[in-house]
Amino acid sequence: MFPKEIERIVTGLKFTKDEVGCSSDTVYLFEDQFVLKVSEEAGRLLREKERNDWITRFLPGPKSVCYVRENNKYYYLRTYLSGDSLISPRLLNNLLVLVDILADVVKKLRSLDDKGCPFYSSGNFGNDFVHGDLCLPNIYVNSKNEFVGFIDLENAGKGDKWHDYAWLLWSMEYNLKTTVFHELLLKKLGIGFDREKYEKYIPEGNRIR
Repeated sequence: MFPKEIERIVTGLKFTKDEVGCSSDTVYLFEDQFVLKVSEEAGRLLREKERNDWITRFLPGPKSVCYVRENNKYYYLRTYLSGDSLISPRLLNNLLVLVDILADVVKKLRSLDDKGCPFYSSGNFGNDFVHGDLCLPNIYVNSKNEFVGFIDLENAGKGDKWHDYAWLLWSMEYNLKTTVFHELLLKKLGIGFDREKYEKYIPEGNRIR
């Protein structure tokens, strides 16, 4: 079913298909040990692997195991990221804690601004480091609410930090059905709301504001 190089690693492990997420990839979870992404799109998973490998030199996160191309499909195997994504009910029901976590996450991203990232994020321009898809499901913390890593890093690289901020605010809107915590987060970050940037990056049909 899978390439031999991957079969050798996951042999004996039960797997399930992950139905969460909006991408066209097929994602398999091998117990709490590995995640396998399968794509028919050339290059996309390789971009994710390369960016994940770079980011995890500086921050916690899943470790790449292998990348394989076979029969016009592309396979990216990484370690399983233990913890909860920020759409966990325990966090969505504790919004002050969620805002504190997000402020810490943004500080971690800003710590990468001067690390010489060799990649560029598409769809935005600048010299900041951006995740590229900074939404609540792509951020993980442990049971103590400590950051443990990012996922879905295909579009990470140098860019405009407001690309991340805009999508983070949108993700809060989408999951919380309110914008009342926006100002609290922005205040913790020490920045004001940039409507021009927000509207630049968030399509009109997606906005609550």
